[in-house]
Amino acid sequence: MSLTWKTSFSGRECRIFRGKLMVGLLKLSLWKTGGYGELQGYLLRFKTNGIWRRNTVILDIDGKKELGEIKFNLWKGSATITYDHMEYAFKYHSWTRRQWTVTAPDESATFEHKGLFQKEGVVENDDLSFAVILSALYADAYFRRLTATVS
Repeated sequence: MSLTWKTSFSGRECRIFRGKLMVGLLKLSLWKTGGYGELQGYLLRFKTNGIWRRNTVILDIDGKKELGEIKFNLWKGSATITYDHMEYAFKYHSWTRRQWTVTAPDESATFEHKGLFQKEGVVENDDLSFAVILSALYADAYFRRLTATVS
């Protein structure tokens, strides 16, 4: 299945589409490194903790039940997404960070930004959970915010 996403100019809102139908949304906090989103019935909240060893807790929409986490490796530009007791590897394919994959032993999805400076992209997904896809979009937005602050 193919999904597309479009991010607002500020980078705080990401709308996810299947064709022309909007099927999901990811909203990032302006001042904090958290956010929330919905994709195909999965309602998630993201809360980032730590300064040097950053990780993000994936919570239910109410923020009460922990569903998983994202552990970032800032030096390698990679992350490990844990959701529903399964681990997924998030990895960029080049220094431009235009394309990345999220893989598990039997599942995978490929993400690609359409252009170097464009705020839209495509997800090619075979069988990855929609919650993991939403978490991968959050991880990409997190890495892009870090890059923008350092630049």
